[in-house]
Amino acid sequence: MKKTKKYKSGLCCCCLSQDEVDELRAEMEEMRDSYLEEEVYQLQELRRELDRSNKNCRILQYRLRKAEQKSLRVAQTGHMDGELLRSLEQDLKVAKDVSVRLHNELESVEDKRSRAEDENELLRQKIIEVEISKQALHNELERTREVRERVGTVELTSVLSL
Repeated sequence: MKKTKKYKSGLCCCCLSQDEVDELRAEMEEMRDSYLEEEVYQLQELRRELDRSNKNCRILQYRLRKAEQKSLRVAQTGHMDGELLRSLEQDLKVAKDVSVRLHNELESVEDKRSRAEDENELLRQKIIEVEISKQALHNELERTREVRERVGTVELTSVLSL
């Protein structure tokens, strides 16, 4: 009778361990999915910011070419008219504004990237911890199964000897 109780308690422990393993496995998969979704979102956001920066760079390159052409005209004619001067001043002002904005965007993107890397490292560490816990629970489950099998073998032997 006592052996049956031990066997039943071993079975209960085994079920709890399996539940814990299943729970950890689900948690680990959820963390991985969350991590991947966040990575995809961050990558899309960085690509959008990169596209905006590329567009601004193309605009600045266009304006620079225009300014160079105007500069060549001034060099060829030897004088600068008022419209050309105002246009150059406006282009310079816009270029400075865009430069400041691009610099700020770059700092923002770098900050986001740094935070994302830090968060990714934390998530990697959590995944490693979950893997270690999963392995420990798996080992415990295996030990419980072995004990249960030994108890079952002992019970079978005692029943056969009767």
